[in-house]
Amino acid sequence: MEIDDLCVSKNAQFYKLKKTLSVKALKTLFKEVSQNRSGSYLCNKVRSNYTSNNDVAVKYSLLSYKTVAEPSFLKGTQIKEYKVAYLLLVELDDAVAVIKKHVEPFANFFDDFLEEFDYDNFCHFYGDKSPEYEKIAMKNMSISNAVIRSRSLEAKNLDGIMSSNSSSRSVPTSFRMKIAQDVYTLTPNTSRVSHRDKKAGFDELVDWLSLTKEEIKIVNGKSEFLNNFAVPVCLEDILKIPHSITAIFLDLGEVERKIECGEAKLKKQNGDYLNQSEVYRFFDILKSPLRINSESIFVKGKKVKGKIQCSKSSIAIKNTILNDLVIEEDGVFEYKLSKLVNEEKPFSAVFDSPNYSYYSRSCFEDKSLLNNIDSMLTIFDDTFDFSKVRSEKEKKHEASLARFPEKSLFRAIEDEYCAESNVVFCDDMNDEWADHISFNINRSVPEVSFVHSKFVVKDTYGASAFHEVVAQALKNIGRTQSDKKSFKEKYDKKWSKMYESTQIPRTIGANNWKDIEDVIDVVQKNPNSIKKVVLATPFLSKSKLSDEIDQLNTGGRCKPHYVQLIWLINTFISSCKEYGAQAYILCKK
Repeated sequence: MEIDDLCVSKNAQFYKLKKTLSVKALKTLFKEVSQNRSGSYLCNKVRSNYTSNNDVAVKYSLLSYKTVAEPSFLKGTQIKEYKVAYLLLVELDDAVAVIKKHVEPFANFFDDFLEEFDYDNFCHFYGDKSPEYEKIAMKNMSISNAVIRSRSLEAKNLDGIMSSNSSSRSVPTSFRMKIAQDVYTLTPNTSRVSHRDKKAGFDELVDWLSLTKEEIKIVNGKSEFLNNFAVPVCLEDILKIPHSITAIFLDLGEVERKIECGEAKLKKQNGDYLNQSEVYRFFDILKSPLRINSESIFVKGKKVKGKIQCSKSSIAIKNTILNDLVIEEDGVFEYKLSKLVNEEKPFSAVFDSPNYSYYSRSCFEDKSLLNNIDSMLTIFDDTFDFSKVRSEKEKKHEASLARFPEKSLFRAIEDEYCAESNVVFCDDMNDEWADHISFNINRSVPEVSFVHSKFVVKDTYGASAFHEVVAQALKNIGRTQSDKKSFKEKYDKKWSKMYESTQIPRTIGANNWKDIEDVIDVVQKNPNSIKKVVLATPFLSKSKLSDEIDQLNTGGRCKPHYVQLIWLINTFISSCKEYGAQAYILCKK
């Protein structure tokens, strides 16, 4: 097999060259990746010179070999499948193009000799040629796990169709663009560029690799479309600016749920199981943010043993308590809580600047966040009096109770926020869409509100409680688009009955489905009807948040849990806009 025998697609990964590739290093690499070869090499050439017909001079290294293995869809048979693998590295002066098939990744080699081009180099590829963006795959940068994590959109040209609000909260993972008759697909996180074209021989391939490399390097013009997106950044770069991690917010809700349902138990390394009160106290403590000062960890003002460790791209939490606790599932499977935390990384981190966010191994920068920060306050409504509220729903409820207690948040929502509503449903408990759903058809434009309520005694650590209520709202935001049939099913199964074992009606304002149906029809048949997603959070203070925002606007820094609040509020507003709903937060002054 010779280099002139190649006929491949124009599809390659491009990297900057940190230092010259050595013959020894390449031979070592070829030996490592071909350990499973069958027979002799089909080709094994290292750093050979080549000049294309257009006088593009390169050095290339080509490895090819056969592999033999049982097909992936079989097990325990003698049937074998033959594949031909190849690895081609083309040195383009200060860059290297990698083309391969059936070859395993080789990260160590990359670390020594290659480094990735900046993310912007790929995002603004041919940005000055007025490209049409036909398809884009995105990852959501939210620090909440209750949103859609990734999605893909496709159109003849997404520029102008796709909401800039959607893009500002997302990072492109790949996109397909059209320039005249040429179609390119770029995957920035793997440094890959693909050109939809007929297969090319090596001479034509060399010319294409050289032109593509130069375009990646130069980036003549910025793409206005891709400029609207958030930018992934390296944790190491954030810390070098310098910015520091100020708080970590653990999300162990899934572990807590398994323990509550009896699917798992929590025990110490010595085998002693935690009782119910100890489990409750432990998870309650971890719902407060872990304050970070340098590398030290503080919980509710008290320093705890352990520290955080930062690598180039991720955060690890070293703590003796997490290390001493073991999760036991189904009485058999066991693993340390510290292993779960540091491998699955179910936590977010905030910095001393709200521009940056860390969530599940990834860091992001939202360049437009600070510009929009003042507008966040407009969704806060402090006109409702929650001063008498002392609990969320004031359990334990007596069987004879006909209304939620007067000092409960649920009662305040029904008496104050829903006072003018025609029909109100209490959907709390068991597959709830919201704590309350209210329909109001008396106004000039009919509206429906999905109200999610949360009460805590103290607002010192309001960010943790706010994270919980935002997650509940975002998890059910699609319910704002529910059809009448879905409401009917809810009414028959749940809303036509009393609240748990009390005399509290789940439906207020209607005695039968016909009355409810008439109200729902008014809302759903009006194309201008207003849908609201409302968070009732009397533990949040609008004035305190305003003070923190003023600090940021004057170049100062705000408290860590307010940074997380800002991110969560921004996520909440963005998600509501995507679903055509209005966002509201009921709070205190």
